[in-house]
Amino acid sequence: MKKRVDIFSIANFFLSIVDRESGSSITPLKLQKILYYAQGYYLAKENRPLFKEDFEAWAHGPANPGIYDKYKDYVSSAIDAPEDKDIPVLEDKLVDFLYSIWNTFGIYDGKYLESLTHQETPWIEARRGYQPGEKCSVIIKKESMKKFFQSEPYNV
Repeated sequence: MKKRVDIFSIANFFLSIVDRESGSSITPLKLQKILYYAQGYYLAKENRPLFKEDFEAWAHGPANPGIYDKYKDYVSSAIDAPEDKDIPVLEDKLVDFLYSIWNTFGIYDGKYLESLTHQETPWIEARRGYQPGEKCSVIIKKESMKKFFQSEPYNV
């Protein structure tokens, strides 16, 4: 049985493919949203989660508390590339999938991706009853994500 990847190894993968030499960057906000879209589309395509960790319906969109804790010191600055030893070795099919997520969503900044998630059913449903900006730690259900992303037009 193959070892499942976790959210941190997928984060390191995305952090490793940012073309910093051309001026591209990834902030903690953008990383959270890229990971969310990777999980959502993986659920939709493979009918199982990419990683076990959950996202919560925070005021600024879907967020994983562990990723937040790891990268919070960057605030809104670009996150450094991971060390080579921290970059996961993944199956080709998964690498292709993750690149398709990056090519679709990595072109946007974190604030734009945040605004996208605020228009999407999984985040909206999880935040039901909460005011804008109000703290919320309700988990966004994977089933809600799967159903939503199965109906989304992005070609990933």
